[in-house]
Amino acid sequence: MEALTDIGSRPAGSAAERQAARYLRDQLQGFGYEVELQPFSFDLFADAGSRLDVLSPEAMAPAVHPFDPSANGAVEGQLVDAGIGRPDDFPADSAGKIALIQRGTLFFTDKVANAAAAGATAAIIYNDRPGLFTGNLSEPSAIPALSISQEDGEALLAMVQSGPVSVRLEVRTQVGPNDSQNVVARPPEGECQLVAGGHYDSVPAGPGANDNASGTATVVEIARVLAADGEFDDVCFALFGAEEIGLIGSMSFVESLTSAESNTLEGMLNFDMVGVGSQWLLAGSQSLTDVAVAEVEERGLDHVVESSSLSGSDHFSFIDAGIPAIFFHSFFVTVADDPSYHTAEDHPQNVQPTRMAEIADAALAMIEAMLSSR
Repeated sequence: MEALTDIGSRPAGSAAERQAARYLRDQLQGFGYEVELQPFSFDLFADAGSRLDVLSPEAMAPAVHPFDPSANGAVEGQLVDAGIGRPDDFPADSAGKIALIQRGTLFFTDKVANAAAAGATAAIIYNDRPGLFTGNLSEPSAIPALSISQEDGEALLAMVQSGPVSVRLEVRTQVGPNDSQNVVARPPEGECQLVAGGHYDSVPAGPGANDNASGTATVVEIARVLAADGEFDDVCFALFGAEEIGLIGSMSFVESLTSAESNTLEGMLNFDMVGVGSQWLLAGSQSLTDVAVAEVEERGLDHVVESSSLSGSDHFSFIDAGIPAIFFHSFFVTVADDPSYHTAEDHPQNVQPTRMAEIADAALAMIEAMLSSR
């Protein structure tokens, strides 16, 4: 994990992401796997002049980041306090207004979608901790969406609570071609009955220790353990690039599978943010969650089960293609509630190695159970 964070921030298409891919390739080859860097292309999202201007009651121009991939557009209107962004948090008169939403509890995609459903013309999400942040949506938004700092968000909230606040918001973005790669390891002369994986890229804001060097390191350790006896099993490993900008690496991997490979593949285990928290989230296909629940219960691990596919991580690319998959995620109270999530503070010292070790142990037992059931 620390080797990846020492490389630093690993945004999709960057030199650091390529360096991380080469490091992971070398590690997996050292265990005896046949490893390839699987290239793919994508359109890179960039800010092209987005801004937010407070028109009244006092002039203010907070620093902003557009969400990727936010809708482009310019709107002007009155701010409305939409709390945390749940459907019930939006006032009845939200239509035609710009929603001010606090970060936390819900995925960004859900907050923005709820704002659009309430009739808001745009969404502004302010940080729930100091500083500005960047965020990603799992699908293009219907309305423009920007992030601002906690300090600016709380200042706007205080204005809204005192009277009408008028703002003008513009999201202007552009996309251009870029390249990334997955790291795919296969057992010598074996097949992929199961795939264990996770993404190794990070957001630009920080070194991505929990998100997702923790998941990547867990996958690499599982690969090492399964190779240690020199016999290998029918388990492949896929570490995905470009997850943070829309699950692009995992979608590319799934699209690369032949029909025979897809038919052979019985399940995918996705490890994303497994180093911070006190509970385990097991989400995805019931055929896999049933096996996972048995293993975590045997180990006395506090957990919750989510029957929906949760579209915010790489397992969804498999489920969307009809391949069973499961999402392993560590959290405290709500999904994605790591205090350092998508910030410059996502450092190794904030990660709990015991969390990674316990889910790796449960996953190894799950893999053994599934392979032995053939």
